Amino acid sequence: MRRLLGALRTGPLRWLLVAAVLATSAAAACGGAREQAAPAPATTTAPDTPSVIEPPQRSGLTVLRVIDVRTVQLSDGEEVTVRGLAAPDACWADAAATFARSVLLDKPVEPGPDGTLRLSDGTDYSVLAVELGMVRNDSADDRLLKDAEAAASAKRIGRWGPPCTQPATTTPPPAPAPVTTAAPAPKPGCAVTYQVTTSWPGGFRTDVTIRNTGTTAVNGWTLQWKFTDGQTISQMWNATQKQTGGDVSATAVSYNQTIPPGESQLMGFLGTSGGTNTAPRAFTLNGQPCATG
Repeated sequence: MRRLLGALRTGPLRWLLVAAVLATSAAAACGGAREQAAPAPATTTAPDTPSVIEPPQRSGLTVLRVIDVRTVQLSDGEEVTVRGLAAPDACWADAAATFARSVLLDKPVEPGPDGTLRLSDGTDYSVLAVELGMVRNDSADDRLLKDAEAAASAKRIGRWGPPCTQPATTTPPPAPAPVTTAAPAPKPGCAVTYQVTTSWPGGFRTDVTIRNTGTTAVNGWTLQWKFTDGQTISQMWNATQKQTGGDVSATAVSYNQTIPPGESQLMGFLGTSGGTNTAPRAFTLNGQPCATG
């Protein structure tokens, strides 16, 4: 044994031993490198995607106060200027405010984020107010409002009729000496157009046009008719409603008492109905039978 150790320290075996040790160390180093786990890939945290914020739903609101035909205060305290309506004309401001109160005050409404205001049946209040001649259109890009204003102007109703369109007064020339003749008796006359403009399951909207076809002005009026299918009126504008069973009367309000000869007044209402909604067959104005159509 002593001889073997001595040989290892001094002889050729010494170099063989050194070579073996180096080889073993290298193999261990390589194996360790292969067995070492690869580093985990770096992870990044994706930024949070912002959620879409929906406008809050506004339901259960009513109109608390009518300031003018286009400005109202809602039951939540917000003051709203309705889109598409111009400032009221001085000649028709009081009448337009009266109309707005009859249609909106204490009634359920749905304000939209774009400034619209809809009635409980979905009617756009702006279109209704312009269509009935209460106020001018103030939206050059809204086709519905433009058509509504054109229709009101053609019918000469609301602010498109007297007194807003009253011609300027001039001093007439002296009249010739009168010739005594028997004056013709005033001839009364009226015609009524009843038009259902919109209908939906269980309900409908109607426009009623009253035309004075006589030769004398109508000062104060009540239009009467009869429903035959159980229809009921839930809301009326430009007239005060009264209904007993199928018998209905609509009486002029403060701003549309007079209908000059050849002129007309437009009123309308929302109603409920069953499966059948037959139009009335006859109308009377202050007790006078009217033509229909």
